[in-house]
Amino acid sequence: MSDPLRASLRRRVGRALRLGATSARASTEWAAASLLGAMGRGAGAEALLRSSAARVAAGLGRMKGLAMKVGQYLSFALPDLSPEIRDALAVLQTSSRPRPFPAIAAVIESDLGRPVDAAFRDFERSPVAAASIGQVHRARLPDGTRVAVKVQYPDVAAAVRADLANAALLARTIRLLIPGLDAEGVAGELRERILEELDYRAEARWQAAFGERYSGHPFVAVPAVMASHSAARVLTTAFADGRDFPEALRDPAPVRSRHGEILFRFLLRCVLRDGTFVADPHPGNYRFDAQGARTTFLDFGCVKALPAPTLAGLRELCRGALQGDRTQVRGAAERLGLLLAGTDGDAVVNAFSHLYAPFRRDVAEPFPPVLSAPALRAAAGARFSEVRRDVRIPAELPFVNRTVVGLYSVLARLGASANWHRIAREYAFGEAPSTELGEAEHAWEGRTLRDIH
Repeated sequence: MSDPLRASLRRRVGRALRLGATSARASTEWAAASLLGAMGRGAGAEALLRSSAARVAAGLGRMKGLAMKVGQYLSFALPDLSPEIRDALAVLQTSSRPRPFPAIAAVIESDLGRPVDAAFRDFERSPVAAASIGQVHRARLPDGTRVAVKVQYPDVAAAVRADLANAALLARTIRLLIPGLDAEGVAGELRERILEELDYRAEARWQAAFGERYSGHPFVAVPAVMASHSAARVLTTAFADGRDFPEALRDPAPVRSRHGEILFRFLLRCVLRDGTFVADPHPGNYRFDAQGARTTFLDFGCVKALPAPTLAGLRELCRGALQGDRTQVRGAAERLGLLLAGTDGDAVVNAFSHLYAPFRRDVAEPFPPVLSAPALRAAAGARFSEVRRDVRIPAELPFVNRTVVGLYSVLARLGASANWHRIAREYAFGEAPSTELGEAEHAWEGRTLRDIH
C-alpha cells in the first residue's frame, strides 16, 4: 500500500471512529435523559440533554466538512427541534474552531500566486467567522477597499471524501438528532451541497450574477466580488456591514417584520420570477440593518436554476394554493411529478395546501410555525401514511424544499407579521404592490426597464 493511500485510509478510519463514538455516547446519554424524564426528574434530564447536545455539536464542529454541515442544517431547518439541541447546534452557523493562520496563508499564496502581504494592504490574522469548509478574514486591498476574504481549508477535500465513505454514520447521527427524519435523504443532499461549495470560482460567478441582477435594488444588497483576489479556494468580496440574525431577533417587532418581509420577497422573486434561487438560506447568510430598510445576502455557493417546466409547475402550484383551488393544486402536483398518477391524492393535496397556509389568509398576521411537528401532525391527521405512500420528490425539487423550510423557520423565529397573502399575489399574479417595500421594488423595476431600453 502506498504512503498516500495509507494516509487517506488513516484519515477515513479516524473520522469514522470519532463520528461513531460521538453518536454512540450521545445515544446512551439521550436514552438516560428519557428515562430520567419518565421518572419525573425533569431537571436532571434537561441537564443531560444539554450536555450531550453540546458534545455532539462540538464533535461535528471539529470534523468540518459534511459532518459539520449536518449540524448547521438541523439547527435552523426544523422548528420543532428541542431547545437543548438547537442551542448547542446554533453555534455552528458562524462559529467553529478556526485553522492556524500559516495554513490559511499558504492557501492564499498558492491560489493567488503572491504572499498575503503582497496581495493585501492589511489582513487580520484572526478570522471573523469559521464554518464547515472555510473561514473568513477581514482585509483591505492595496487601494484601501474593505473586503471579506473566504479561504478554504487546505485539507477539506480529503475530509469530504472521507465523509462520503462514512455516509451511514452521518445518517445515524442525523437520525439520532431528529428521530423519524429521512436521514439518508438529508445526508445525500448535504453531500451534494458540500461538493458544490468546494469550487469558489463557481460561487464567485453566481454572486456576481446576483449582484448585477439586484444592482440598485432598494432593500436587497449583494456584496461585489473582487475577481483580482479570487480563485478556486479564495473568494474576496466587498465587506458586508450589518448585524447577524441573533442581533436581529432582539429588534422591535415592526423592524423584525420588515426583516421578514424582505427575506420573503427575495425568495418569491427568485423562485417565481427568476427561476434561480440561493438554496442555502440559513440565518448566518444574512446581515440586517437596524431600521429594517435593507438586508445583505451572503454565500452563493449553492444556487439552483430551475428547468422551465418545473418553474411553470411551481407557479401553478402557488397560484392554486392562493386561490384555494384544490383541482389546480392537484394538477400542478401531478405535472411536477409530486403525485403518482391514478392515486386518490387528497392526502397529498392537503399536505401541500398546508405548506401554503401562511399565504391563504388575506389578513396581516405573524408568520405561523407551519412546519413544527404538532402543526404537521394536525395537517396530516390519520392519512399521513397515504402522503408517504403517494408523494414523490423529483430530482429538481429537494433544493426548493430545503429553501422553503429554511425561510419558514427564519420567519417564524423572527415573529415577522405581514399580509403574506397579498405579498405572494404580487409575485404569483403580478398584482399591484401591497406594502411600502413592494412599492419601492416596483419603482426600481420601472427604472431598470427604462435603463435597458
